[in-house]
Amino acid sequence: MTEESLLAVVEDEGAYAWLDDALQGSGRIERVSRSDLSRVLRLLEATNSTVALVEVSDVDSSQSMAVITALSNARPWITVMALCRYADQETLLQCMRAGARDCVIVGCEAVELRDRLRRHQLVRPGHVGDELTSRTKNLILVAGVSPRVDTTFLTQNIAATMASCSSQQTTLAIDVVSNSEQIFHLENRGTYDLTQLLASPDTVDHTLIETALEEYRPGLRLLAGGTGVDFLGDQGVDLFIALSRLMGMFDRIILNVGCEQHSSWIKTIGVHVSDLIVAAHPEVGQLKAVREHIANWRPHLPKDSEVHFVIDGYESAIPPSLDDVNGSTGVEVAAAFPMDWKHRLESINLGVPIRESAPRSAYNRKMNGLVSDLMGGRDPNIKSVQGGWVAKLMHGNKA
Repeated sequence: MTEESLLAVVEDEGAYAWLDDALQGSGRIERVSRSDLSRVLRLLEATNSTVALVEVSDVDSSQSMAVITALSNARPWITVMALCRYADQETLLQCMRAGARDCVIVGCEAVELRDRLRRHQLVRPGHVGDELTSRTKNLILVAGVSPRVDTTFLTQNIAATMASCSSQQTTLAIDVVSNSEQIFHLENRGTYDLTQLLASPDTVDHTLIETALEEYRPGLRLLAGGTGVDFLGDQGVDLFIALSRLMGMFDRIILNVGCEQHSSWIKTIGVHVSDLIVAAHPEVGQLKAVREHIANWRPHLPKDSEVHFVIDGYESAIPPSLDDVNGSTGVEVAAAFPMDWKHRLESINLGVPIRESAPRSAYNRKMNGLVSDLMGGRDPNIKSVQGGWVAKLMHGNKA
């Protein structure tokens, strides 16, 4: 049998020592901690492993099950073998439901483990060799290269414009940098946020969404991040699971991660991203950062995902020109939004999308162009709300 890499998500030193000894000659073991989900997913791609062995902890089995589910979602054709201390019926059922295809008792005879491993390796998956991917890749992620870039405003208007194209399609906009007191820059308050969702990711279903998240506009729901929460630490696996479930419930998800931990977000959930929107001001330092960030982020995205570079606060009369920006960043500018401060401030103070407060503004025209590109040429003006300030009276501040 040709030696190949085996991914082992094992915490216990004794269990790893047994595994290493039992699999001598069966393949190179790549050990990784379950707490580092981004590394687990990257190793799947780097090693092209067809089998992953995941230790099921007696102390925290829910995290072990979450890892199994995450691996199964990221690469449905991989064979996950659960390593358990005991093979009681309940544990076996939990492992199978999470996505494991086999369950092995830690400490069993080495020949038994090797034989079962060999059988799984001989059944070559149809997609072996494909890139790291997602079952449902409908996540648009927005990141800024500087805290000064208002990705919250950018994201809320992308979401509102996309939702306006078809109320039959469902959109979830998530702003991880805001709390439930005010989601995005919109007059909308909620009692449910991402923190609460991650407390029990396995319970996420349509009933919960309908109950906890009221429609802000037809087809559009909003979710705040929460306050003082590290979504990418111990909750990295829960985040991956929750997003996988949400992606199956909405036609699209638009996620604003801002600037604070953008790289960690992309490393953790990049496999799900269909479109990455990178926003920057036309400043030399930020433009340099764009090139560096995109180069670092690209390996964490599926090959068929699109990267869109957006300039915020562009002034055509002030250098650099768009041609200079394209040359310095190595990326073509997808949209150059003018500062248009009057209409931005009006939109923020009213707490409504700019397409409702100032539909004829230069900013909104650029937004329509960007969304048209994101939606494959569809015209976002079809259902544009007219009337400027009148929109405030017609729609109100719907919570």
